[in-house]
Amino acid sequence: MADTKDRRQPGPELRALLYTDFDGNPADPDDVIADALDDGGYLERTPGLTAILQDPAADPAARLLACCALTSWADPLGYDTVLRAAADPDDVVWRGQSADRFFSQDDTFGQLADAVGASRDMVDERGTAGLRIAAARALISLAGRVQYDRHISSLLSREIVEAAQGEIDATVGRGITRLASGEHIPYDLGLQLALLTVAMKTYDEPGANDAMIRLAAAHPGERALRELADATGSSLWSL
Repeated sequence: MADTKDRRQPGPELRALLYTDFDGNPADPDDVIADALDDGGYLERTPGLTAILQDPAADPAARLLACCALTSWADPLGYDTVLRAAADPDDVVWRGQSADRFFSQDDTFGQLADAVGASRDMVDERGTAGLRIAAARALISLAGRVQYDRHISSLLSREIVEAAQGEIDATVGRGITRLASGEHIPYDLGLQLALLTVAMKTYDEPGANDAMIRLAAAHPGERALRELADATGSSLWSL
């Protein structure tokens, strides 16, 4: 989970739900979210987190954490909230409530990507596999517009890539055009696009190779070029 927990002290409701383990001890939200899956503990904490997520007066950072928890648990409301956020990313209440440590840029959509990815093992139990795929496709469509950094990899499992080929192709194309325009982009868009082009190789190797060449020509940065080199086994990308 992100820097949301470092920005302010959680309120009593959120502290009880995500900062307290199932033995009543202080805990990290990441651990609580993971432990809640072991014995069905997520069921007892879902109503409280649902109330926080749906409360427009609640602290935005608390709502982000609630969304990430519910999404990690493959909850329909979590996925629906991700879909609505992806539909209007510039007007999401919790934008700016979490920042990465590398670029100090908003990474709230990266947190949502991780939550969608982490929910993979729960969707069969909860009957929400289709919602997970829909949420992943919506997030991938934003990868040319918002920061994910390496969080984008959480959306590149086999079953998501198979379902999101159209979104990947379109996002890579738009992203390369944006890079090539010379626009100042305050995060590493090149890395995100490189990871997507590597994923393309699983279903369209010629198209992926062409995209990699176009991406390299757009000066995507050293991290992106290293990804291309690692994926192809060629050091020529770094020359």
